[in-house]
Amino acid sequence: MDQTTGENSQAYQAKRDINVTNTGMDYNSVKQLCLDIIHDNFPKLQDVAMEQVNKNVLELAAELKGEIEKRKQSLSFDKLASPDVQAALNDALQGAARKGKKSDLNLLASLVSSRIDKGNSELLDITIEEAVKIVPKLTKSHINFLVIKHFVANMNLNIPNVTAQHLDQFAIPIAANYLPGSDLTEGHIRYLAGLGLLDYNPMFSHDIWDNKRETYKHLASDINGFKSVMSSSAPTMTRLLNSYEKNRLSGVSLNSFGQVIALTSMNRVFGNIDLKVWIK
Repeated sequence: MDQTTGENSQAYQAKRDINVTNTGMDYNSVKQLCLDIIHDNFPKLQDVAMEQVNKNVLELAAELKGEIEKRKQSLSFDKLASPDVQAALNDALQGAARKGKKSDLNLLASLVSSRIDKGNSELLDITIEEAVKIVPKLTKSHINFLVIKHFVANMNLNIPNVTAQHLDQFAIPIAANYLPGSDLTEGHIRYLAGLGLLDYNPMFSHDIWDNKRETYKHLASDINGFKSVMSSSAPTMTRLLNSYEKNRLSGVSLNSFGQVIALTSMNRVFGNIDLKVWIK
Protein backbone atom coordinates (compact mmCIF):
# COMPACT_ATOMS: atom_id res chain seq x y z
CA MET A 1 0.00 0.00 0.00
CA ASP A 2 1.24 3.50 -0.85
CA GLN A 3 0.61 6.73 1.05
CA THR A 4 1.24 10.39 0.38
CA THR A 5 1.35 12.90 3.23
CA GLY A 6 1.74 16.62 3.47
CA GLU A 7 4.38 18.55 5.36
CA ASN A 8 4.37 18.08 9.18
CA SER A 9 1.55 15.53 8.94
CA GLN A 10 1.32 12.07 10.42
CA ALA A 11 0.31 8.93 8.59
CA TYR A 12 -0.59 5.52 10.00
CA GLN A 13 -0.86 2.32 7.98
CA ALA A 14 -1.66 -1.19 9.12
CA LYS A 15 -3.02 -4.39 7.72
CA ARG A 16 -5.14 -4.99 10.84
CA ASP A 17 -5.45 -2.99 14.08
CA ILE A 18 -3.80 0.33 14.74
CA ASN A 19 -3.45 2.12 18.10
CA VAL A 20 -2.93 5.89 18.04
CA THR A 21 -1.46 7.07 21.33
CA ASN A 22 -0.59 10.66 20.44
CA THR A 23 -3.12 12.77 18.54
CA GLY A 24 -3.41 16.48 18.07
CA MET A 25 -1.09 19.08 19.62
CA ASP A 26 1.01 18.27 22.63
CA TYR A 27 1.44 20.61 25.63
CA ASN A 28 4.49 22.41 24.25
CA SER A 29 2.77 23.05 20.93
CA VAL A 30 -0.32 24.45 22.65
CA LYS A 31 1.82 26.63 24.90
CA GLN A 32 3.77 27.99 21.94
CA LEU A 33 0.57 28.71 20.03
CA CYS A 34 -0.84 30.68 22.99
CA LEU A 35 2.39 32.64 23.33
CA ASP A 36 2.42 33.42 19.61
CA ILE A 37 -1.15 34.68 19.74
CA ILE A 38 -0.40 36.91 22.73
CA HIS A 39 2.84 38.26 21.24
CA ASP A 40 1.17 38.98 17.91
CA ASN A 41 -1.95 40.59 19.30
CA PHE A 42 -1.26 41.96 22.78
CA PRO A 43 0.19 45.33 21.74
CA LYS A 44 -2.89 45.98 19.62
CA LEU A 45 -5.20 44.74 22.38
CA GLN A 46 -3.39 46.98 24.86
CA ASP A 47 -3.96 50.02 22.66
CA VAL A 48 -7.65 49.21 22.20
CA ALA A 49 -8.11 48.57 25.92
CA MET A 50 -6.35 51.82 26.89
CA GLU A 51 -8.48 53.76 24.43
CA GLN A 52 -11.61 52.31 26.07
CA VAL A 53 -10.23 53.01 29.56
CA ASN A 54 -9.68 56.66 28.67
CA LYS A 55 -13.18 56.89 27.24
CA ASN A 56 -14.69 55.33 30.37
CA VAL A 57 -12.80 57.69 32.68
CA LEU A 58 -13.85 60.74 30.66
CA GLU A 59 -17.48 59.63 30.82
CA LEU A 60 -17.26 59.35 34.60
CA ALA A 61 -15.61 62.77 34.74
CA ALA A 62 -18.50 64.24 32.74
CA GLU A 63 -21.04 62.65 35.07
CA LEU A 64 -19.15 63.91 38.12
CA LYS A 65 -18.97 67.43 36.72
CA GLY A 66 -22.72 67.41 36.21
CA GLU A 67 -23.44 66.13 39.72
CA ILE A 68 -21.13 68.68 41.34
CA GLU A 69 -22.68 71.51 39.32
CA LYS A 70 -26.19 70.50 40.42
CA ARG A 71 -25.24 70.28 44.09
CA LYS A 72 -22.45 72.83 44.43
CA GLN A 73 -24.29 74.85 47.09
CA SER A 74 -24.38 71.86 49.44
CA LEU A 75 -20.83 70.63 48.85
CA SER A 76 -17.65 71.30 50.80
CA PHE A 77 -14.86 71.43 48.21
CA ASP A 78 -12.18 71.56 50.90
CA LYS A 79 -12.87 67.85 51.40
CA LEU A 80 -11.33 67.13 48.00
CA ALA A 81 -7.92 67.52 49.63
CA SER A 82 -8.69 64.71 52.07
CA PRO A 83 -6.84 61.43 51.41
CA ASP A 84 -10.08 59.53 52.08
CA VAL A 85 -11.96 61.49 49.42
CA GLN A 86 -9.13 61.12 46.92
CA ALA A 87 -9.08 57.38 47.62
CA ALA A 88 -12.85 57.20 47.01
CA LEU A 89 -12.44 59.12 43.75
CA ASN A 90 -9.63 56.76 42.74
CA ASP A 91 -11.86 53.75 43.50
CA ALA A 92 -14.61 55.28 41.35
CA LEU A 93 -12.17 55.92 38.50
CA GLN A 94 -10.81 52.37 38.66
CA GLY A 95 -14.33 50.95 38.67
CA ALA A 96 -15.30 53.10 35.69
CA ALA A 97 -12.10 52.21 33.85
CA ARG A 98 -12.75 48.49 34.24
CA LYS A 99 -16.48 48.41 33.59
CA GLY A 100 -17.41 51.52 31.64
CA LYS A 101 -21.11 51.66 30.83
CA LYS A 102 -21.56 48.19 32.27
CA SER A 103 -21.37 50.04 35.57
CA ASP A 104 -23.73 52.83 36.57
CA LEU A 105 -21.41 55.81 36.04
CA ASN A 106 -24.01 58.34 37.14
CA LEU A 107 -24.52 56.44 40.38
CA LEU A 108 -20.76 56.39 40.99
CA ALA A 109 -20.57 60.13 40.33
CA SER A 110 -23.48 60.80 42.67
CA LEU A 111 -21.84 58.81 45.44
CA VAL A 112 -18.54 60.68 45.04
CA SER A 113 -20.33 64.04 45.16
CA SER A 114 -22.26 62.90 48.24
CA ARG A 115 -18.93 62.09 49.88
CA ILE A 116 -18.03 65.80 49.88
CA ASP A 117 -21.45 66.93 51.07
CA LYS A 118 -21.53 69.31 54.03
CA GLY A 119 -22.41 67.90 57.42
CA ASN A 120 -21.84 64.22 56.74
CA SER A 121 -21.29 62.03 59.77
CA GLU A 122 -18.19 59.84 59.90
CA LEU A 123 -20.45 56.81 59.52
CA LEU A 124 -22.03 58.20 56.35
CA ASP A 125 -18.63 59.04 54.88
CA ILE A 126 -17.19 55.55 55.36
CA THR A 127 -20.45 53.99 54.16
CA ILE A 128 -20.28 55.99 50.92
CA GLU A 129 -16.63 55.05 50.46
CA GLU A 130 -17.47 51.37 50.67
CA ALA A 131 -20.48 51.76 48.37
CA VAL A 132 -18.23 53.31 45.71
CA LYS A 133 -16.14 50.12 45.71
CA ILE A 134 -19.22 47.91 45.39
CA VAL A 135 -21.19 49.67 42.62
CA PRO A 136 -18.94 48.45 39.74
CA LYS A 137 -19.75 44.89 40.82
CA LEU A 138 -23.49 45.42 40.37
CA THR A 139 -25.76 45.02 37.36
CA LYS A 140 -28.72 47.26 36.63
CA SER A 141 -31.02 44.50 37.89
CA HIS A 142 -29.13 44.37 41.20
CA ILE A 143 -29.59 48.10 41.69
CA ASN A 144 -33.26 47.89 40.75
CA PHE A 145 -33.74 45.12 43.29
CA LEU A 146 -32.18 47.23 46.06
CA VAL A 147 -34.37 50.21 45.16
CA ILE A 148 -37.61 48.21 45.13
CA LYS A 149 -36.74 46.66 48.48
CA HIS A 150 -35.96 49.97 50.17
CA PHE A 151 -38.81 51.92 48.61
CA VAL A 152 -41.56 49.43 49.42
CA ALA A 153 -40.33 48.52 52.89
CA ASN A 154 -39.07 51.83 54.20
CA MET A 155 -40.44 54.83 52.32
CA ASN A 156 -43.85 56.20 53.26
CA LEU A 157 -45.80 59.32 52.45
CA ASN A 158 -45.95 61.67 55.41
CA ILE A 159 -48.57 64.15 54.24
CA PRO A 160 -51.99 64.94 55.68
CA ASN A 161 -54.93 62.86 54.50
CA VAL A 162 -52.98 60.39 52.37
CA THR A 163 -55.19 58.69 49.80
CA ALA A 164 -54.61 55.58 47.73
CA GLN A 165 -54.24 57.85 44.71
CA HIS A 166 -51.42 59.68 46.49
CA LEU A 167 -49.68 56.37 47.09
CA ASP A 168 -50.02 55.45 43.44
CA GLN A 169 -48.49 58.73 42.28
CA PHE A 170 -45.66 58.10 44.73
CA ALA A 171 -45.09 54.64 43.26
CA ILE A 172 -45.37 55.40 39.53
CA PRO A 173 -41.81 56.73 38.90
CA ILE A 174 -40.28 53.92 40.96
CA ALA A 175 -42.21 51.23 39.08
CA ALA A 176 -41.36 52.80 35.71
CA ASN A 177 -37.62 53.10 36.39
CA TYR A 178 -36.83 50.17 38.68
CA LEU A 179 -39.45 47.41 38.53
CA PRO A 180 -38.31 45.97 35.15
CA GLY A 181 -35.57 43.42 35.75
CA SER A 182 -35.79 43.58 39.54
CA ASP A 183 -36.95 39.97 39.94
CA LEU A 184 -33.67 38.30 40.92
CA THR A 185 -33.05 34.62 41.39
CA GLU A 186 -32.00 33.40 44.82
CA GLY A 187 -28.47 33.03 43.50
CA HIS A 188 -28.30 36.74 42.70
CA ILE A 189 -29.75 37.64 46.10
CA ARG A 190 -27.09 35.57 47.81
CA TYR A 191 -24.46 37.26 45.61
CA LEU A 192 -25.64 40.65 46.92
CA ALA A 193 -25.47 39.26 50.44
CA GLY A 194 -21.92 38.12 49.73
CA LEU A 195 -21.00 41.65 48.67
CA GLY A 196 -22.20 42.87 52.05
CA LEU A 197 -25.25 44.79 50.86
CA LEU A 198 -27.94 42.83 52.65
CA ASP A 199 -28.88 39.94 54.89
CA TYR A 200 -31.01 37.21 53.40
CA ASN A 201 -32.98 34.73 55.48
CA PRO A 202 -36.28 33.57 53.95
CA MET A 203 -37.19 31.88 57.25
CA PHE A 204 -37.59 35.29 58.91
CA SER A 205 -39.98 37.31 56.82
CA HIS A 206 -42.92 39.66 57.18
CA ASP A 207 -46.19 40.37 55.42
CA ILE A 208 -45.69 43.60 53.48
CA TRP A 209 -49.43 44.05 53.05
CA ASP A 210 -49.94 44.01 56.81
CA ASN A 211 -47.12 46.52 57.21
CA LYS A 212 -48.61 48.94 54.71
CA ARG A 213 -52.08 48.48 56.16
CA GLU A 214 -50.67 49.43 59.58
CA THR A 215 -49.05 52.55 58.12
CA TYR A 216 -52.17 53.67 56.25
CA LYS A 217 -54.84 52.14 58.46
CA HIS A 218 -57.25 55.03 57.78
CA LEU A 219 -57.72 53.71 54.22
CA ALA A 220 -59.55 50.55 55.30
CA SER A 221 -60.77 48.82 58.43
CA ASP A 222 -59.16 45.44 57.65
CA ILE A 223 -56.57 43.85 55.40
CA ASN A 224 -59.06 42.64 52.79
CA GLY A 225 -60.57 46.10 52.54
CA PHE A 226 -57.09 47.60 52.25
CA LYS A 227 -56.16 45.25 49.40
CA SER A 228 -59.40 46.10 47.63
CA VAL A 229 -58.83 49.85 47.94
CA MET A 230 -55.25 49.54 46.74
CA SER A 231 -56.16 47.30 43.83
CA SER A 232 -58.83 49.70 42.56
CA SER A 233 -57.21 53.07 43.34
CA ALA A 234 -53.47 52.36 43.50
CA PRO A 235 -52.70 49.74 40.82
CA THR A 236 -49.04 50.72 40.52
CA MET A 237 -48.37 50.47 44.24
CA THR A 238 -50.23 47.16 44.17
CA ARG A 239 -47.84 45.91 41.49
CA LEU A 240 -44.89 46.87 43.67
CA LEU A 241 -46.33 45.14 46.72
CA ASN A 242 -47.09 41.99 44.73
CA SER A 243 -43.58 42.01 43.23
CA TYR A 244 -42.14 42.42 46.73
CA GLU A 245 -43.95 39.26 47.84
CA LYS A 246 -43.14 37.28 44.69
CA ASN A 247 -39.42 38.03 44.78
CA ARG A 248 -38.89 37.03 48.43
CA LEU A 249 -38.04 40.56 49.51
CA SER A 250 -39.61 40.02 52.91
CA GLY A 251 -36.63 37.79 53.72
CA VAL A 252 -34.17 40.54 52.76
CA SER A 253 -32.81 43.26 55.03
CA LEU A 254 -30.60 45.97 53.52
CA ASN A 255 -27.64 47.17 55.55
CA SER A 256 -26.27 50.72 55.33
CA PHE A 257 -24.29 50.01 52.13
CA GLY A 258 -27.37 48.68 50.36
CA GLN A 259 -29.44 51.60 51.61
CA VAL A 260 -26.96 54.22 50.41
CA ILE A 261 -26.85 52.68 46.94
CA ALA A 262 -30.64 52.38 46.75
CA LEU A 263 -31.24 55.93 48.03
CA THR A 264 -28.60 57.47 45.77
CA SER A 265 -30.10 55.77 42.74
CA MET A 266 -33.63 56.74 43.81
CA ASN A 267 -32.55 60.35 44.15
CA ARG A 268 -32.49 60.54 40.36
CA VAL A 269 -36.26 60.10 40.47
CA PHE A 270 -37.19 62.16 43.53
CA GLY A 271 -34.29 64.62 43.65
CA ASN A 272 -34.67 65.52 47.32
CA ILE A 273 -33.34 62.53 49.26
CA ASP A 274 -30.87 63.44 52.00
CA LEU A 275 -28.59 60.53 52.90
CA LYS A 276 -27.91 62.18 56.27
CA VAL A 277 -31.51 61.51 57.29
CA TRP A 278 -31.07 57.77 56.72
CA ILE A 279 -27.48 57.08 57.78
CA LYS A 280 -26.78 58.61 61.20
